[in-house]
Amino acid sequence: MRNRTLADLDRVVALGGGHGLGRVLSSLSSLGSRLTGIVTTTDNGGSTGRIRRSEGGIAWGDMRNCLNQLITEPSVASAMFEYRFGGNGELSGHNLGT
Repeated sequence: MRNRTLADLDRVVALGGGHGLGRVLSSLSSLGSRLTGIVTTTDNGGSTGRIRRSEGGIAWGDMRNCLNQLITEPSVASAMFEYRFGGNGELSGHNLGT
């Protein structure tokens, strides 16, 4: 059996959530459009959990993290995705991109 490399694959699909999927997508980003990420949106911890408890809906935090992991060069978009609000208000601790 011949050893295969990523270059031999037509498409790669990665499924998951949290920080793990973001790391996998980042590692495989050289595949470009041959890479598909399926992000679970059921997280209920941290900042996302606070939003889901108060507003309902899906967990945007994992999706935000995965998109940001695919940004290969430092940019304004990347910095905006990672920005967290400070202070004691309703947005305190939430990411701008969530």
